[in-house]
Amino acid sequence: MSQPAEPFSATGRCLCGQVSWGVTGRLPPVGFCHCSQCRRVSGTGSNAVLSVKADRLVWLSGETALKAYALPSGWSTTFCETCGCPTPHLGPHGRWFVPAGSLDDQPDLAIAGHIFVADKPGWAVIGDEAPRFPAWPPKA
Repeated sequence: MSQPAEPFSATGRCLCGQVSWGVTGRLPPVGFCHCSQCRRVSGTGSNAVLSVKADRLVWLSGETALKAYALPSGWSTTFCETCGCPTPHLGPHGRWFVPAGSLDDQPDLAIAGHIFVADKPGWAVIGDEAPRFPAWPPKA
């Protein structure tokens, strides 16, 4: 385990506790993806993640217990080999996608928005006024 330059703003872990991590700096808002892959990996109507810069995530334990699965399209997920719980995975552009529900505490986080809303099942309800996009949001 490497020591962060600043205190953790949040820590998280998998269901069995074998894999754990910490995040430094201000926590970003939560983003929700409603695409079919994210729904399948989360087992629910959307996947809630925090997009964190690569240098702000520190593995505290169990990094060797991580397993990954990738589709031919390049979409991938990372999970604990023991309990199967989704864990942070390094996405494109050098950012970690941290499962929001895996945080040890549940801080009051803003909601960034919802993507792939066109793929959202009818039974999944969006209960906030955050921006919604049918697929990827437009580039800024």
